[in-house]
Amino acid sequence: MNVLLADSPLTFEHPWLLLVALLSIPTAWFARAGAGGQSRAKLIGSVVTRSILLLLLAVALARPSIVDRGESVTLMVVADVSRSIPRELRRDGERFLARVEEAKRNEDDRIGVVTVAERSEIRQTPDVNARIVLDHAGDLAATDLSHAIETAISLLPTDTANRILLVSDGNETRSNVLEAIRLATANGIPVDVLPVEYEFDREIVFEGLRAPSRARIGQAVDLRAFIRSSEATTGVLRLRRNDESIDLDPSSPGDGVRIELEPGVNTVPIPVSMDFSGGHRFRVDFEPDDPDADVLGENNRHDAITFVSGEGRVLVVTETESEFMPLIRALRDGGLEVVVGGPQMVTGGLSTLNGFDAVILADVPRWSFDAAGDRALRAYVHDLGGGLIMLGGDRSFGAGGWIDSEVAAVLPVTLDPPQERQMTRGALALVMHSCEMPQGNHWGQVTAISAIEALSSQDHVGIITFDFGLGANQFNGCAWAFPMQPAGDKQAAIAAAKAMTIGDMPDFSASLQLARTGLNEVNAGQKHVIIISDGDPAPPSQQLLDGYVADGITITTVMVGGHGTVTDARNMQGVAEYTGGTYYNVVNPNQLPKIFIKEATLVSRTLVQEGDFPSVTLPAVDGPTRGVVRTPGVEGFVLTVAREGLAKTPITVRTEDGDDPLLAFWNHGLGKSVAYTSDAGSRWATGWPGWSDYQPFWEQVVRWSMRPPTPSNLAIRSGIGDEGRAVVEVEALSDGGAFANFLAGEGVVIDPEGRPRRLALQQIGPGRYRAEFDVEQEGAYLVNAIFADPDGDEGDAMSVQAAVSVPYRKEFATTRDNRTLLELIADRTGGRIYDPATDLAVVDPFDRQGLEMPSSPTRIWDVVVVICAGLFLVDVAVRRLSFERERRAAAAASASGSAVDAWRTARRRATRDRDADGGGREADVAGRRVELEPDAVSDFSVSDASSTGAPSEAERSRRPVREDTPTPSGDGADAEDMTSRLLRAKRRAGTGGDESSGGGRDG
Repeated sequence: MNVLLADSPLTFEHPWLLLVALLSIPTAWFARAGAGGQSRAKLIGSVVTRSILLLLLAVALARPSIVDRGESVTLMVVADVSRSIPRELRRDGERFLARVEEAKRNEDDRIGVVTVAERSEIRQTPDVNARIVLDHAGDLAATDLSHAIETAISLLPTDTANRILLVSDGNETRSNVLEAIRLATANGIPVDVLPVEYEFDREIVFEGLRAPSRARIGQAVDLRAFIRSSEATTGVLRLRRNDESIDLDPSSPGDGVRIELEPGVNTVPIPVSMDFSGGHRFRVDFEPDDPDADVLGENNRHDAITFVSGEGRVLVVTETESEFMPLIRALRDGGLEVVVGGPQMVTGGLSTLNGFDAVILADVPRWSFDAAGDRALRAYVHDLGGGLIMLGGDRSFGAGGWIDSEVAAVLPVTLDPPQERQMTRGALALVMHSCEMPQGNHWGQVTAISAIEALSSQDHVGIITFDFGLGANQFNGCAWAFPMQPAGDKQAAIAAAKAMTIGDMPDFSASLQLARTGLNEVNAGQKHVIIISDGDPAPPSQQLLDGYVADGITITTVMVGGHGTVTDARNMQGVAEYTGGTYYNVVNPNQLPKIFIKEATLVSRTLVQEGDFPSVTLPAVDGPTRGVVRTPGVEGFVLTVAREGLAKTPITVRTEDGDDPLLAFWNHGLGKSVAYTSDAGSRWATGWPGWSDYQPFWEQVVRWSMRPPTPSNLAIRSGIGDEGRAVVEVEALSDGGAFANFLAGEGVVIDPEGRPRRLALQQIGPGRYRAEFDVEQEGAYLVNAIFADPDGDEGDAMSVQAAVSVPYRKEFATTRDNRTLLELIADRTGGRIYDPATDLAVVDPFDRQGLEMPSSPTRIWDVVVVICAGLFLVDVAVRRLSFERERRAAAAASASGSAVDAWRTARRRATRDRDADGGGREADVAGRRVELEPDAVSDFSVSDASSTGAPSEAERSRRPVREDTPTPSGDGADAEDMTSRLLRAKRRAGTGGDESSGGGRDG
């Protein structure tokens, strides 16, 4: 508990301990009672000293602090820059904020800026010289006001009073801003709001497209489009299926159908026929005849997905279809529906993949897919129960950059062989230079990590960056963020890539010289450098490039976010071409990881093995090779290692180093995967197409990997509910047609980026199960509902898939602002509502009224403790020093008394001796006033006042002796000496003419 004294900067943490000072009262009483013989002054001084000591001790125990109160204000601006706000209104907000910036009166007031769209970005930390700039590098098609408010609160300083100014239309698509408002209220931070108000009088919004989740081949269904229009209008409705247009009105020109919309929600039926199995991705869009009848074009479309049941549908993904024609023909001869396509079939999303029962990757490299496609392939197998077969080739498995990819985790083999297999290693140096593009450092990290992951564990890798702090060292500010070394498990290299700071190097000479030195220090067959840059550093010298050519080191240059000058592009391209590398001019940073994976694979260990290799086939009673006892040999394969655990390798190839996998398989999650490390017969397996069992062998392998058909006793429906959440409902029946209740089931939903998450399926009625989940991203969400088979053996499962499509962001679903929410924010936090025309000379954005000005306590109790300790020592010292003076005075008095006694004793002895020797000469002399000579006076005084009695022999030797004065001797020496001196004094006195005696002498 802190107690602040009124009008005082002093505060006490434990004020009740000040009562300790009352102990000074009994202390004074005890001091007086035990004073003894002490003087009054000493008693008063002791009591005062100890009372002050107790008072300071009480203050120290109460833990005092001096409070410094702040006087300045920090205004944190949170500006909504999402695309839902009309551009003109956004400019009005910018003009208002410019006036806010000019309205700052106190020179110590600060301004900070946070912009918000899909995510929050800190544009300006609180500063007295801050400028309000609303640039935003992220996606503008969403709004997360809650995170923006939390970010603003986290930036507010503690030494000022704080306000938040929110500029927004109040429409949010993520989280709930009222949660963050509770945090502001708890901290006493008022949130002022500037509402951005609008309402689109003429707007067309596609609110939904309803399609069956599943259908049968040949079935005719009606799609239903729901379109809301603010006024009556006409236009053309178009439909596309799997990116191909469907002519909805053959009698009219074009492929669309003309419709009329009434004000409100219009329902438009669209009949279609399901002519083939697999996934049917429908997209419907509406184009009004009058462009002014619609403000936002992003919300004029909608999507839906229907899965058509069928058997034996296989997708072959290849870039060289001719090389795999023997396999394609064999599968088609076996009654399988085979679709051949390129990598774009995978990048189209899971909605495309889920329309196939198995996918074959036929010598396709990793760099032909983006990260989302890589994730989608794994999710297709693990979460949707599909089958995956990877065929070999010089661009497949580890040779195709699949090491440490998502797909690599699906395969039944390990793609990175151990060190024992002696093969040529590669060495890769990454030169990272800052790029002038949004999130440049982020993309630098992503590309570096992608290149590292594509290498094998035995390849060497190093990362070079530029740091201004290194100064003019031998490499002009360039240094190894990760020194050249074997990649190993790659965790250290990846951690270094995440932690690196990418600077703006002035030239390439220093970094390339450093890279050349590092590459030449390692033993590698292939040495390669990749440069990522915006192109503005000065190019390397010709001498350095000649050195690269002589050393056999190639350089690939990747230009991203360049300044657009022809010179920069030519310099980057010239470096790559001169050294035998490749030049890339990247416009879309999403392409960077693919480029780096491809380039990193150039230096990877040579995993391709060519020669004459016989095959060894182990008899199997299950799996894809059941009943196969012999297979032909091959002339080449990609080196892999059999995976430990549940994976099986029934067919191997025999080499000098042992048996390596040729065909392996296993179950992965809900699906299955097969790895065949040679090709299908055009290059390495030329003897296979002529093998009598070629067609049944491959048909059996593919059919084993395929997903089982959807059970007829499961029906699934999916869509977007009234609250904007996705809803999935499944109806389950037993084989007898009765409702299947209390089934153990779960769901998996995979978002448009291929990331899975679990769903809880709850029974809501007889045989009915339901799950809900949030949808925020644009694209298709794939759902797989899995149940235990009530009529099957224990462990048997059945599943059914559906999709929920989000055609556009929530950002474009609204046609007006949400002022109600903004007023609620201001009301709950005690903030103000501004109007763009507000006179800021009257209404001060930095107003301190109602704000709790901050106080900063500085503890002083430790200083008081030190003073107490010093005062205690002073008290003790004062008392002890007083005692010592008294002792010295007593000792001095005792010594003086002893000296007087000794003098008196000696005087009496001398008197006795004189009396015994001469009688009354002392009286005669003593009764007269005489003037003694100086030496006599001195001698007399010494004799009379000395503490040692009679003069010592040394003293007598120093006295002047007259020639006519006889020197005494013997026992009467002292008396004689005294008598002689007195007589001489008497004579001198008489000679001087005593006035009383008339100048006569005593005879």
